[in-house]
Amino acid sequence: MRNILQLLILFSLVACSQQDNDPTEPQDTALEYYDAMVFDDLERTFFVHLPEDYDDSVAYPLIFAMHGGGILGYEGIEGQSQLTELSDLEDFIVVYPEGVKTLGFRTWNAGDCCPSATILNTNDVGFINALLEKLKTELSINSKKVYAAGFSNGGQLAYKLANQYPNKFAAVASVAGVLQDFPFNPEREVPIIHFHSYQDTTAPYNGGLSDAPNIDNDFPSIEETLLLIANHYNCALIKETIFSDTNTYDFFRYSDCNNNVKIELYVSQDGGHTWPGGQALPNMEITNHFNASSLMWEFFKNYELP
Repeated sequence: MRNILQLLILFSLVACSQQDNDPTEPQDTALEYYDAMVFDDLERTFFVHLPEDYDDSVAYPLIFAMHGGGILGYEGIEGQSQLTELSDLEDFIVVYPEGVKTLGFRTWNAGDCCPSATILNTNDVGFINALLEKLKTELSINSKKVYAAGFSNGGQLAYKLANQYPNKFAAVASVAGVLQDFPFNPEREVPIIHFHSYQDTTAPYNGGLSDAPNIDNDFPSIEETLLLIANHYNCALIKETIFSDTNTYDFFRYSDCNNNVKIELYVSQDGGHTWPGGQALPNMEITNHFNASSLMWEFFKNYELP
């Protein structure tokens, strides 16, 4: 009798264990994870953050946020931008892809900048496009509301994504990164918001040589860049001053463009090569006269793919 009872208890435990591990039951989705995929025979890494109330039945906007060139990968831009915290407040997914690490540094091939990615000719826009297609099969994403943002070299890459994948990204944002992918002739006008500092010496507002090591580029000015794009978009209003204060910042707009697209430009009087309103790296000045992350999200919300 005791043996029969023991067998019944054993069968009961096995049945419960099988029920607990039933693969047909819905599984919780991790809200944050670091992962990798192979693209062009290279291991490419990325960090995903889902909003804290993520629900598979809801299709979420998605922002790709690309770090600047340097030793830090996703940790750098996640800390600078605080987009992770904003995603929880505003209910969007944020993904931080990483450039290939070479000799301890991560960079992006944004066109004319930056080494070592340009020397190795890494297909970084191809990687991000492949990552987007992968995530569409794994997460609940609104494909019409996918955006790209980046800092410095990552901002340059955001411009390249607008140029080469205009039908994948509804709008893009660049912080302290100028267009490096020429010619600029996307088949769809992609809305752009750009943030810069007049005091930036790494990506000078008025163009010229950078003070960054191993960067020999003679960068175009921000105004040259946006004028080139505005002319391609057939904008009627060029660099309209919306707000100007010599003690704080300037806000300009390029509008009356094809398909009602706008280009916006915020330039701080203070700060430097940093993310406005975010977290500065040690010994680097930052402006708090506006918050780039909040402004870009408000800008992004106005646009979706047709």
